[in-house]
Amino acid sequence: MQPEPSKASQFFGENRYLVPEKKQESKIYPNRENTQKTRTKTESITFRLESEILDCLRREAKIKDVSVNTLVSQIVKQHANWHSIAPQAGFIPVRKPLIIKLLESQNDEQIKSLAQHVALYSNKDFILMLRRKYNIHSALDMIETWLRVSGYPYTRNLEDLDYSNKLYSFIVQHQMGRKWSLYLAEVYRNLFEEFGVRNAQFDMTDSALAFEILVPV
Repeated sequence: MQPEPSKASQFFGENRYLVPEKKQESKIYPNRENTQKTRTKTESITFRLESEILDCLRREAKIKDVSVNTLVSQIVKQHANWHSIAPQAGFIPVRKPLIIKLLESQNDEQIKSLAQHVALYSNKDFILMLRRKYNIHSALDMIETWLRVSGYPYTRNLEDLDYSNKLYSFIVQHQMGRKWSLYLAEVYRNLFEEFGVRNAQFDMTDSALAFEILVPV
């Protein structure tokens, strides 16, 4: 019995991984939020905030249909997992139109070469700095964290294909042109190959990048 096509497989047209299915558990994580499978230890603490800031948080929480407590927890988590460390790893805020314009002057081979250079000289230090571990799982976690803080709408689908392999499927709606899709695909491809994972499949459009990768448990 073959596994049913994943969410990203619909984007690719067919499922490329013909592994006999033992157990399948598919979950989708839309936009910026990730669901925790296990209960995380929490503590209570009180903060005093300016009324204007608190009003702003209340409005945003209402728009997102979450509690203020949930929103603040998300903000603090993003700060701890990304914003407090990313500048030290060389990340700076850059406007999308600038990136799009710069990529327009490059052909596909130049973009691939640029992506390979970035992957070679910054990926390892960056992942170690943010996650303190350098493996395929910390790399995938770093990618998803970057997608959330970048504000890209995305879905992540996870399937247990058998007792030793999981299929990760991502669809990222970036709206930044095909060359940005190509750049991201090459950065990720080189990153995955650092861990000996060479089964990643990518599909690109002008507005989105979809990719699947089979990862040993």
